[in-house]
Amino acid sequence: MAAALTEEEDTLLRGLSLLVSLGTVLLQKAKEEAAESMEGFLPYKITTMFGLITGGTTLFRDLGVTKKSEAEELWKKSYHLEAVREQVDALLQLEIEWDAFLEHVDQSLLASNGQESPVMSVESLSADTALIDARSSKSVTLGEFLVPGQKQLLVLIRHAEQALLEARSVRVLVVSFSVLEGAQIWLEQTGCTLPMLLDQQRSIYRSFGLVSSYSKVMRFGCLLSYSEFGAVDRDFPEIPPRLLEDLYQMGGDFLIDETGKVILSHASKTPLDRPSVEDILKAAD
Repeated sequence: MAAALTEEEDTLLRGLSLLVSLGTVLLQKAKEEAAESMEGFLPYKITTMFGLITGGTTLFRDLGVTKKSEAEELWKKSYHLEAVREQVDALLQLEIEWDAFLEHVDQSLLASNGQESPVMSVESLSADTALIDARSSKSVTLGEFLVPGQKQLLVLIRHAEQALLEARSVRVLVVSFSVLEGAQIWLEQTGCTLPMLLDQQRSIYRSFGLVSSYSKVMRFGCLLSYSEFGAVDRDFPEIPPRLLEDLYQMGGDFLIDETGKVILSHASKTPLDRPSVEDILKAAD
């Protein structure tokens, strides 16, 4: 006769079961809607899949953890229990099916647009690239920010360890494709003090082969990582829906010298994928 589960093991089992059930329902619904009409499914109906974030947050809170890695450690310790093992295996299988479906969505979108997967080929950026200064609302060019003896780290879009970089003559410029009002709300809510430039035509994004990708933004592991925000009661910036544009546009970090030559190129594989500060400084030397 199997030993009774401890309270912690029972909580883990129920939490995993609920997450698997929620994820399965979300995925099945998404598959049905996509099969009915991919045009009707994108870009709005697919957002129901973000519901996995809430499910992950609930699991983390129930387990008393704040990180995905901590939850994984807990179920590894209980993996010897058959019931837990079954739920973990079901979760891993769900992740495979979830990510495969989103890859299919991306490929279908490329095919419908007659496009192939982009390849980054740019070696330098033009100083004449037209931008908007999000703080002053003025039209500017990239050349106005190219300073002799100083390199520019274009962050599309994320913060970095500013002081350490500037000590090595690297200035951080945040680049977004947002409309002006949305960018100004983001600056206010995040407290970001870095210069912010708006590439509303996405010319810089296109130069680096950065496209919109459902599979990269909504992949299973990435959404569970976002669940960590809710687990510590950290809110995302509240941008009015009318100002939200392409949630699926990928970004990256790109280091350019005073002439606009690209000396470090890191296109993000997921929204959370960024180069280390050490890698940036190594490229800057």
